[in-house]
Amino acid sequence: MEIRQATQNDLRTFFTYSNDHLSDNGVGDTHLFQPMSKAESSVSEAMKSRFSDGIKTELYQQGWRRLWLAFDENKNIVGHIDIRGHAENHTKHRVLLGMGVDRSVRKQGIGKHLINKMVSWVSSEPLIEFIELWVLSNNIAAQKLYISTGFEKCGEIQDMFRIDGKSLSYTVMSRATAL
Repeated sequence: MEIRQATQNDLRTFFTYSNDHLSDNGVGDTHLFQPMSKAESSVSEAMKSRFSDGIKTELYQQGWRRLWLAFDENKNIVGHIDIRGHAENHTKHRVLLGMGVDRSVRKQGIGKHLINKMVSWVSSEPLIEFIELWVLSNNIAAQKLYISTGFEKCGEIQDMFRIDGKSLSYTVMSRATAL
């Protein structure tokens, strides 16, 4: 498996992977892992713009984003992790994380490898001191992964979303870049 930082040339393949990944959101035995209804679970044009604009934006500038992709031996994307700056002023010392792993390779350690790769990169950026994430509270497997890599639960927002007739809560987690 190879994990590397994405470039503009990777985005078309990444969006195809992401559409497939999101097609699992809330389907069958898979709980919602993104705060989107089943009908909305695809890559929107706005999401494409946030990624394509974000990865070419200079670090710490409004809208910046960094994306890493995990590739299998056939060069297929099997996972991703991204970080981005917060929109609020005076938050350059904090980043927000998002990630996903392809259904065919879940529970094989790829998520942990992606987090470790991202943390290694973030640790070389002296302004970034904290990594945060928001995860749907029903996603216990993801929370266990995050805890195993140094994240701590900061709180929970009850009834944050009402999606497809269900109330869903959001768990907020954070970790320092240097543990």
